[in-house]
Amino acid sequence: MKLSFPTNDRKTIAKRTGRCEEFAVYEIENEKIINIDYIKNTHEHHDHDHEHRNGDGYGNGHKKGEGERQHSHSDIMELLKGVDVLLVGRVGKYMKSDLQTSGLKHQLTKKIDIDEAIDEYLEGSE
Repeated sequence: MKLSFPTNDRKTIAKRTGRCEEFAVYEIENEKIINIDYIKNTHEHHDHDHEHRNGDGYGNGHKKGEGERQHSHSDIMELLKGVDVLLVGRVGKYMKSDLQTSGLKHQLTKKIDIDEAIDEYLEGSE
């Protein structure tokens, strides 16, 4: 099984999935980590930086209302081909839509530490 996490420091789950530095991909067999890969996030942010900066007041949203434009995370979906589950702290509506379209499962976690999130996921999947 391959679990992936958005991360900026290789220890914790990044708050903003689409804008993380990289994705950690953990390969797990028999509840043991057998391999870890890090994939640089090549998602282009410049086309919607303005919406992020001027979003919902939390510094993590997209501009709401008239003029709101959709953007694609298809490049991220391509990076994560072969991943079974993407574990995230939260996911925006455009990312969620792209995840559903691509068939990549995602699961929310309240854990920030990647190791704790893996333990929680494995305990819940037994």
